[in-house]
Amino acid sequence: VARGTHKIAAAAMKAFNADGITVQQFNEPAGGQVVFHLHMHVMPRHDGVAMLPPASRKEDAKILEEHAAKLIAALKG
Repeated sequence: VARGTHKIAAAAMKAFNADGITVQQFNEPAGGQVVFHLHMHVMPRHDGVAMLPPASRKEDAKILEEHAAKLIAALKG
């Protein structure tokens, strides 16, 4: 899991011209977990942009598709 997270984080830095990365993992409902298997949240971050609370809003599907394409392209090199 750690190796995969590292690979995704490096690709996200490149794909989104990020200043940094936040990695989160939630356990159990009290900890914010809503998908009940181990997975990591890898979030590209930009200076001066506040981080929203988990599940506070969901991005438009078209934008998510565009972001997925950028990340896939960065992973392919």
